[in-house]
Amino acid sequence: MLMLIDTHTPPDDGGRPEGEPWLVTALGWLLPWPALIVWLCVASRVVDGWFAVLCIFVAIGLAAWRGLRLLPTEGLNQSQQ
Repeated sequence: MLMLIDTHTPPDDGGRPEGEPWLVTALGWLLPWPALIVWLCVASRVVDGWFAVLCIFVAIGLAAWRGLRLLPTEGLNQSQQ
């Protein structure tokens, strides 16, 4: 069986981490994301009308956004399969 294994080291990106906006960082310090999502779901059950719909849509959007940020975007990284 013939296998192709990439053994070269990836180029250094300069050490710059992918940062978040300052508002997202401040909100993360104030209230962790899972707690914020749960409180928005609870608020959607407590309040009435369009505000409840807005709360649940924001909770779904935040959950999807934070979940998608955890997925790797570069595929196989560090030559691991």
